[in-house]
Amino acid sequence: MMAPAEMMALQFMQASVGCLAAGGSAWALLTLACRRWPALAVSRWAWVLAQALTVAAFLFVLVPERAQLSVMPPIELAAGPQAAVAQAGVFEAAVDAAPNAVAGTAGRWLLFAAQAWLALYIAGMFAAAIRLARAQRALRRLVRGATRLDAPHDHAGFGDVPPGLAVFETTLAVSPMLIGAWRPVLLLPCHLRDFDVQQQQMVIAHELTHLRRGDPLLMAASIAAQTLLWFNPAMRKLGERLTWAQELGCDQQVLAGRPQPQRQAYAAALVGQLKLQRAGFGAALAFGGISATSLTARMLLIRQGGARALSAVERCAVLAACAAAFIGSAILQPAFAWRIDSVRTPVPAAPIKWQAPLQQPRVSSFYGEVSPLRSREHDGIDFAARSGTPVLASADGTVASSTDLDPGGAKYGKTILVTHANGLSSFYAHLDRRLVAAGDAVTAGQTIGMSGATGKVTGPHLHFEVRQDGRAVNPEAMLAGLEANATRRALRARAASPSAN
Repeated sequence: MMAPAEMMALQFMQASVGCLAAGGSAWALLTLACRRWPALAVSRWAWVLAQALTVAAFLFVLVPERAQLSVMPPIELAAGPQAAVAQAGVFEAAVDAAPNAVAGTAGRWLLFAAQAWLALYIAGMFAAAIRLARAQRALRRLVRGATRLDAPHDHAGFGDVPPGLAVFETTLAVSPMLIGAWRPVLLLPCHLRDFDVQQQQMVIAHELTHLRRGDPLLMAASIAAQTLLWFNPAMRKLGERLTWAQELGCDQQVLAGRPQPQRQAYAAALVGQLKLQRAGFGAALAFGGISATSLTARMLLIRQGGARALSAVERCAVLAACAAAFIGSAILQPAFAWRIDSVRTPVPAAPIKWQAPLQQPRVSSFYGEVSPLRSREHDGIDFAARSGTPVLASADGTVASSTDLDPGGAKYGKTILVTHANGLSSFYAHLDRRLVAAGDAVTAGQTIGMSGATGKVTGPHLHFEVRQDGRAVNPEAMLAGLEANATRRALRARAASPSAN
């Protein structure tokens, strides 16, 4: 059997592969869609959805007892799930029936890789958390070193200050930014006062728009997702595009209805900010970050008055692309539907212990015998027994059926069918009484009924069969010493029927 820790490592590797596939697909599809519909770059919801579905693809595999969805055949790394037949005295290799399993040299290497990856992920997660904590501490130090404005409305850039918003001013050449997710504070550089009053107002209006739109919470969730999936480059790319969409969205709202001269002044303020901005506090942790690579595209959108909104059809197409990335990663995950026989040496399965179905058995007809009373070979062994003789379970098992009318026909009379391990079952027919019911667990030697003469018989006896996967087999392979307890007529008939052996 596989240890839970080993199974968890394999499942975690599958989750990692799934989220890489989902994130990469979402990133590629949305990037292509942006070329067709440039307005998508301003749509926050598309990039948030892509990140959320990538995280969902990762967690989907880790859900306990989830259904394995795959339209691909599993990659078989071992033999079939279970041995077919177990005869008396024959040992079968034990097979782990767990849904996921690995065996052999390839399986051991895969298990080692999974365990190594899990250890590496934990180390990487720890390192990512440390980097994030350091960045947060740096921002808090930045706020502690700044001066709080007791009367923010005295700043030329403010009109109305939102209630409860703390505003700080620093002498460092940083970008205006909101710091914090739940109760953000606004940090302004002192050099902002050197800008034109209208430029100051538009720059601050940009930051307050972030606040009204709830962008700090979205950014915090995005950073948390990127930290969780630190190994997935698509998550970082999607996070960058989300930041870009937030910036462009605030630009559009600030400049909505403004004349061209004010748009040009706003663009000039962004260029001036780029020249003064100090490296180290990028858009990943604060708003207002401007990069030289994105500046040209941003200036163009500002002068054009922003991008048009996506139509309903275009939105549906984007949603379909995101859904396809998630469903594809869930259904077509590289079939890590591992079949784990065992990484360790298989343990031999204990054979089933059989005994005769009567305390004093006497065979009156062997398996395979042909007689004038039968139209075909005998499917079992007949034991001579008076009516009311106790019938014993031949091995441990579970009663599958106990009925007065067997599906095989009225010829059997009252019957009992007991199932055992490895697909074997025992069948008892022509009973006078049945003492067990379907579903009962029985042990070898337990009385399950009384022999009789029900059904089509010439006299009282017990008809006994052993079946393998529903097909009758010779019970002599399970029961020893039957020849010493057989009638002369039965021995002669068996000798005349070669198939009985």
